[in-house]
Amino acid sequence: MTRSLAQRALLTLLRPVQFLGYALVGLIPRRRDQWAFGCWDGHRFGDNAGAVFLHVALNPIEGVRTAWITNEREIRRQLRSDGHRCYTTWSPPGMWFAARAGIYIYDSLPKDINFWLSRGALLVHLRHGIGMKKIERAIDAPDHRLYKLFHGRPLQRAFWRLLLPWHVPTPDLLMSCSPAHADQGRELFGVPPDRIRITGFARHDELVPVPPQDRAAIPTQGEPIPVDRPVFLYLPTFREGLGRQGFDWESLDEAAGRAGVTIAVKLHFVDATRGVLGIERAQRAENLRIVDPTVDPSRLYPHADGMISDFSSAPFDFMLLDRPIIYYAPDSAAFEAARPLMFTLEEIAVGPICHDAATLSEALRASRRGVIDAYRARYEQIRDHFHTYRPGHASARVVDAVLETLVHGRQDPNLPYRYEYVADGEAAGLHETLPPPPDAAARADQS
Repeated sequence: MTRSLAQRALLTLLRPVQFLGYALVGLIPRRRDQWAFGCWDGHRFGDNAGAVFLHVALNPIEGVRTAWITNEREIRRQLRSDGHRCYTTWSPPGMWFAARAGIYIYDSLPKDINFWLSRGALLVHLRHGIGMKKIERAIDAPDHRLYKLFHGRPLQRAFWRLLLPWHVPTPDLLMSCSPAHADQGRELFGVPPDRIRITGFARHDELVPVPPQDRAAIPTQGEPIPVDRPVFLYLPTFREGLGRQGFDWESLDEAAGRAGVTIAVKLHFVDATRGVLGIERAQRAENLRIVDPTVDPSRLYPHADGMISDFSSAPFDFMLLDRPIIYYAPDSAAFEAARPLMFTLEEIAVGPICHDAATLSEALRASRRGVIDAYRARYEQIRDHFHTYRPGHASARVVDAVLETLVHGRQDPNLPYRYEYVADGEAAGLHETLPPPPDAAARADQS
């Protein structure tokens, strides 16, 4: 899944060819009834894009064809076995679908689908999280590559645009969870307010109704999670840099043991991919369990009694379940020095902030029975500040926002509309008003 330095160097040398292809693909007519989905650089299926993709599959829109684009053959195999259209990124049908798709729906960047074939598509950015860390245009650390891309000297901007061009396009439509979350849209992504919609996160739809707790629903790499004691999910965010990260597994294990809980460690996908130092010690620990890092974390939340995290966006999601959250950041000074933040822990925490294993153990004991009373009012205040909606119907709101944008013709206001969107009644959906062009995509499907 990760590329070697030699592969990265080769791709960089091919940039002139790739940019030429990017320019030419903009000449291919886009089909607004063709929607491409993807997430996590094409290496995962899930998150908000996965939720909207499945929603459209269960609630088809008349005249709309969807496909998931992935770099992983196993994802393609699984989705096709479930009856969904899915292509690998650089297969002929995958390239043709991506080049013709009028709508790109993704979580982080257009390269979640295929950046080089995205020119001319309407870019719908669902966002990966609410988050504490500054990202994209908001990063104000002069040594950071994205600061150099957006705010550096002309030669710096040109160099990093060559290396990271998928960060440059401004989304045509940006989804948010609340007005406070929407306000970050211009600072982070350069999106004006009239192109931001408050929909909530589609992945939260799975929390309605909240499924009964089931320890077996937290897949572990090794021994299963005991059923006779509380379980707290530990979701640390990834640490900046390309090196393998290390955690104090022994202290974490001791803290869990003293508190009488099990800690299920769900590593960030980035750290899990590049490897974590001492992971074998964590796998042998009595009170720790390593969770499959490829699992969408939102599927784990209902089955945990509480959460431990740090600078991750995960606590903002977990707040919707009204369960205790503990912030464990033994390296907070070093982390904050390396990565600019939108908020400090003190400004945003809805539970105890712990900097060592001893205070973590105390917080776990206090949180075993639910949200600590001293944090109740703050918990509700922060949750309501960042979540306009409670879980449910976010996928439908996303689809409505896309259809509304199509109807008002943001991309080609001078062209006759091919579609009419009917909002209510038996005829609700997207209807063709002009004859469709020859369906070359159908021929590609058969190849």
